Amino acid sequence: MTSGCSIPSRGARRAGPGPLEVRAHSAPEAFARLAPEWRALLAQGKPSHPFYDPAWHLSWWKHLGSGTLHVCEVRRPGGELIAVAPFTVSGEGLLRLTGGEDLSDYLDIAAAPGAHDEAWAALLGHLESPQGPDWKEMVVRGLPGNSPTLKALEARGKAEPEEVCPVIPLPASWEDYVGMLDARDERELRRKLRKAFMQPGLEFRRTLSEERLDGDLEEFIRLHALSHPEKAGFWNEARGAFFREMAREMLRLGWLDLSFLVLDGHPAASNFSLDYEDRIYLYNSGYDPNERTLSAGLVLLAHNIEEAINGGRASFDMLRGDEAYKYTFGAKDEPIFRVRLARNRA
Repeated sequence: MTSGCSIPSRGARRAGPGPLEVRAHSAPEAFARLAPEWRALLAQGKPSHPFYDPAWHLSWWKHLGSGTLHVCEVRRPGGELIAVAPFTVSGEGLLRLTGGEDLSDYLDIAAAPGAHDEAWAALLGHLESPQGPDWKEMVVRGLPGNSPTLKALEARGKAEPEEVCPVIPLPASWEDYVGMLDARDERELRRKLRKAFMQPGLEFRRTLSEERLDGDLEEFIRLHALSHPEKAGFWNEARGAFFREMAREMLRLGWLDLSFLVLDGHPAASNFSLDYEDRIYLYNSGYDPNERTLSAGLVLLAHNIEEAINGGRASFDMLRGDEAYKYTFGAKDEPIFRVRLARNRA
């Protein structure tokens, strides 16, 4: 297989004038070549998340990918693209989506509305054919609870709850939001905000240009590593390279929301978020432990939530993990799932 014209395989038949066609590519150039049509699928389909974008997958593959790349495109007989599924196959025969489960909070194929069932049937037909890769087990992780993939694979695979993503549903105003909180959480939030705003040198800022991005990213990484020993261990060379390239791509696409709380000219907290469609995704955060008495991280988070409300966003996604602080901000669990299925060699 190549990134250009690979040998196509015929997938499952649909109610129409012929079978779907699956074309597979083993070179990463496929991400860029398919990007315009891929993004058109994401714009049509729901649910869609920034982790599904081809730029995200390419950045991950370049710096953290391993195994054999197997990017599949599914087309109707007339050439219309109805799905893209970027897979990687390990040497042990594990087939999974690219993007990295530890770095992509949601993962799924990109598919046209209503096309998941036929797309997955065609994909499995290809993957289990002689033209497919050599694999033993498929594991699809990070599937949102409302993903059509869960239904499409229910006859073949076992779906299991994997984790939760606490999400805040955003009302029309800040006062409506704080009124949603438990009384104790509301009082505590208002107290922390009053204390913070009494600081004469407090300000908020965002990264809005490529010229500032490199320096601001280094500042974010410093704060992230400072905030917890486990976070300091996150930053190996490969993850750092992925993060820097991914951030540049997200800024270029208009989705990067890198914010800082600054005290007397010194950043005290930072949130790395993604602003995609009608949702804000809090991807990672960091703060200076010396500013813990000011609750700089929580104050910045409250500011980000208020800005999301003022910007008309529908939800604020705290992403994977059930840390207690997320619920004090009114987040509600949304489950994510993984599906396992064994290769059918019959």
